Amino acid sequence: MKKELLPVTPIILAGGKSTRMKENKSFVQLTSKPMIEVVLEKVLAIFSLPPIVITNSFTEYSYLGVRLEKDIFPQKGPLAGIHAGLSYSSTHQTFIVGCDIPLLDPAFIQYMLYQGDSYDIVIPEEDGYTHPLHARYSKNCIHFIEKKLKQNEGKIISFFPEVNVRYINKVEIAEFPFAWQSLINVNTREDLKSVQFILKGLFKI
Repeated sequence: MKKELLPVTPIILAGGKSTRMKENKSFVQLTSKPMIEVVLEKVLAIFSLPPIVITNSFTEYSYLGVRLEKDIFPQKGPLAGIHAGLSYSSTHQTFIVGCDIPLLDPAFIQYMLYQGDSYDIVIPEEDGYTHPLHARYSKNCIHFIEKKLKQNEGKIISFFPEVNVRYINKVEIAEFPFAWQSLINVNTREDLKSVQFILKGLFKI
């Protein structure tokens, strides 16, 4: 389903060891594959441009056969990962996704990509809760993110008031039957079990 209106580079943020999962979430097994491989397969099917994986451990991820890049501001969390992805991207627009969001919905993501080039961020929002690691970002954000990182501010949404944000509201989200799955991230063992159950139901494993 590679029909995005704008040239958009997909960026996968591959973090390290999770405090709640007690291991690197990228390599937690989903059915028969590590989660990072499930996410990568989805991304390759949705986007025309090749992805960039942001990681500070090239050795672990080199087998994926895709472009790997490191944080420019190391040890600063996912906001630094977004900054790195935007900095390394050759396109003005990027789509940022976490390595722990394996149920990406192509139709919903295409809707986000088609919102036009005037927005710096296109992000789902439900009852005041945003999904910053399932969102579209433009290079216009780089300066504002750098400013926050230099101030040791790690909260992703901290720079949002300074840019043009398009919030995808829950009414819009509800128009896509599988959008709710696309917004599930795996933070705990319970989350992992839920996602595995969904995958088994979807793919009859």
